[in-house]
Amino acid sequence: MTSIEHSAHGETESSRLLIEAGNRFEDAGDVLAALAKYQAAVAASPRWLRAYLNLGNALQRLGRTAEAVAALEAALRIDADFAPGHFNLGNVHLGAGNHAAAERELREALRLDPTMTHASIALANLLELLQRPTEAEQLLRQVLASMPNCTPACAPAAYNLGLLLQGRDDGDAAEQMFRACVDADPSFVAAYTALGDHTRNAGRAREAESWYRRGLAASPGAPTVWSSMLLSFLNRDDMPAAAILAEHLRFGAAFPEPQTARQARKKQAGEHPRLRVGYLSGDFIQHPVALFLRPVLMQHDRAKFELYCYSNNAKEDGMTREIRSHVDHWRNIAGDDDTTAAARIRADGLDVLVDLSGHSARSRLLLFNQGCAPVQASWLGYLNTTGLNAIDYRICDRHSDLVGTAEAFNVEKLQRLPDSQWCYAPVFDIPRISVPQRDAPDRVVFGSFNHASKFSDQCLDLWCRVLRAVPGSQLRIHAIPKGQATTALRLRVESRGIDPGRISIHPRTSIDAYFAAIGDVDIALDTFPYNGGTTTFDVLWMEVPLVALAGERPVSRSGVSILSTLQMPELIAESDDDYVAINAQLATDAGWRRSLRETLRQKMLQSPLMDAAKFTRNLEDAYRRMLMESRTA
Repeated sequence: MTSIEHSAHGETESSRLLIEAGNRFEDAGDVLAALAKYQAAVAASPRWLRAYLNLGNALQRLGRTAEAVAALEAALRIDADFAPGHFNLGNVHLGAGNHAAAERELREALRLDPTMTHASIALANLLELLQRPTEAEQLLRQVLASMPNCTPACAPAAYNLGLLLQGRDDGDAAEQMFRACVDADPSFVAAYTALGDHTRNAGRAREAESWYRRGLAASPGAPTVWSSMLLSFLNRDDMPAAAILAEHLRFGAAFPEPQTARQARKKQAGEHPRLRVGYLSGDFIQHPVALFLRPVLMQHDRAKFELYCYSNNAKEDGMTREIRSHVDHWRNIAGDDDTTAAARIRADGLDVLVDLSGHSARSRLLLFNQGCAPVQASWLGYLNTTGLNAIDYRICDRHSDLVGTAEAFNVEKLQRLPDSQWCYAPVFDIPRISVPQRDAPDRVVFGSFNHASKFSDQCLDLWCRVLRAVPGSQLRIHAIPKGQATTALRLRVESRGIDPGRISIHPRTSIDAYFAAIGDVDIALDTFPYNGGTTTFDVLWMEVPLVALAGERPVSRSGVSILSTLQMPELIAESDDDYVAINAQLATDAGWRRSLRETLRQKMLQSPLMDAAKFTRNLEDAYRRMLMESRTA
């Protein structure tokens, strides 16, 4: 929310000085001290709009929404045509999830001041959140059209339009907007991150690093740039585990946990009737993290565990509502800064706080540096060390993180679950497809259903070796954005000597069509060094075989972990040559494939991978162990 000076009503020298002092406190991060100054300024000049504006801003930062609304409404009673007051009030309503009131106030701000570009951008973001993307795009294009010289003032509109276009898989147009943004404002750090993410998502993780480095040069302390870059390193086939660890350690050194915070959180442990566990994520929506968390929340022993969810996402959907129905307490912290969010979490008196994002999108890792809970752990969303000393444990399994070797590559203490670190429970009722390729049963078709960011050069090299080892076979690659991403991928495959007629590339599609496409291939090809996770489970659920290539890092051993838990070592390759040979054997042995088609789903149902009750008991035992260790340390 923007604080804007307005001196036409009731300004006094004393209140002006109070406001300036409050601004200095706020710049130093002491919002409570700033709040006291703003309250004093209001008392000294009860008709000074700027004092009410700053007071509302400080109250919003402290999560005191009702008081923030009251302060801004007081300003508007003094001057109903005060556009900044309507804008700030709209932002407060937006943060509180009162979308109708937010839209009303933002539109009123624009009626009073059509040149208020930040109000147009905020309204466009709200319209996109309300699933009205056409209106949002129109509004952002109007802003850009009003500033044809592309000054720094237009950069936020270009950036937000890029995000909107990216959300509908128009990657080429999105990239143009992000480039326009940094051209207009070279200090616009988020656009460098977006360009890095776009490049990574096109399968060019090595090139992405330069965009992230430019973002860090513009703002060395930007944690979101750091996180995006670290995530991109997991896709790199030219970075060994030691190099990736070194980069994560640099992040940890840049953002150390204050000793006072560590000491304070160790003193927080209390005796509660139920053990209090909090899950923090930006992905309590239709997302893989929520899909894996859902069966755990359903199975938690609510007589012994009190559950909290902290959502870092303003968006909500049907999955959000289901997640909320399975926990005792729901907190949305998307609109809170770290100080406010950490204070809210500490007030809940947790025993264990579990991060589900790591360095992925919508992460709030630095909250853990503020001493939120006695035990702080990472699980599910990031299969690597976070690099933060504030994270005490990383939850994993013995297959993804080998005992005796993986410890050296983690800042956190590894807490290995006895069977697997995943619990799979399909949300959709997907019928079996017993016979793939009915139109051409003699033609072997391989398929890929993973994100394009995982298509490293090593990965494509091996896939093409498999295709050459199985003459006449075809490869279908799904979930690739149209345009430049499809063209570039096709060229990368063709440059490896594969007839383009053997390759078909398909865009993202509906969930029903996605599962149908999986069921209609003979063999799925995994990605590396970053293996599939959810897609591997989906593939096996559709009874399609997949070969895992054992790597040295956790992300390179997801397939090994899943297949080992299924007790299927025959599908695990220890070398590149093994990977090609096992895939070729599957392609030529129709009987083996038919047997897998008839048994894989049942095998999964009977495995620990889908025993949600057992998995959750194991996870609860892990929480107890971690808490006990923290109390005796």
